[in-house]
Amino acid sequence: MLSIKNIYFRHREKGEDNLKSISFNAERGALTTILGPNGSGKTTLFKCISGLWKYYRGEIFFDGKPIDKLSFRKRARIFSVVPQEHEPPFPYSVFDVVLMGRASYVSVFSSPGKRDYEMTENALKTVGIEQLKDKPYTKISGGERQLTLIARALAQDTPVILLDEPTSHLDFRNQINVLKKIREIARDKALVVIMTLHDPNLAGLFSDKVVVINSGTKIAEGKPDEIITDKLIKNVYDVEVRKSNINGQSIICPVL
Repeated sequence: MLSIKNIYFRHREKGEDNLKSISFNAERGALTTILGPNGSGKTTLFKCISGLWKYYRGEIFFDGKPIDKLSFRKRARIFSVVPQEHEPPFPYSVFDVVLMGRASYVSVFSSPGKRDYEMTENALKTVGIEQLKDKPYTKISGGERQLTLIARALAQDTPVILLDEPTSHLDFRNQINVLKKIREIARDKALVVIMTLHDPNLAGLFSDKVVVINSGTKIAEGKPDEIITDKLIKNVYDVEVRKSNINGQSIICPVL
């Protein structure tokens, strides 16, 4: 389990807090979504969790052990990160992009070994894109790129995967396919998987747990059906909606 406890963060050039007393737990085998509008602090929170940015108050624990003072290399064996956007400077093959996930296991003066190549092949098969391994990463579709980055995170072989807006820039079909794969991986491999989203319907459809933040503050936490309500959407997004039930699944519909 990953435990985030009372995290505060601010940029040095600003006097106000960007994150204020953020706390929640994320369980193994479950998909936890951080939901909120653009600018709510979702990406900032991810950067604090992964260690890219340093929070000035609070603690983070993994399986009961504090991780705040771990080196980047040691953190890279706990957390793998799938960013919103990734544009490599060279047209690496899909295989090579996924192989980069093994960087924390390869010493400075060494080359990837048999184990690294095996992990890369297995990751490509897990997400179903092994047929793309020789193609240039820059020449594949947006959905295929996102699956490549998820495969890279799997090759990194960490117990926690952080995905920052994994559906951004994807069409509807690829949004569904990518989220299905993320949920499948979380359950089948018993990983702690946390993603950020700004779409409450996608959060409701695919998440086991939702943490809602706005203006750097946690607004609600719990099962999607219980906390994603008309009132919450109005408060967070300033949009009038009506919650409907279609085939047993709750859907948020805007009031036009």
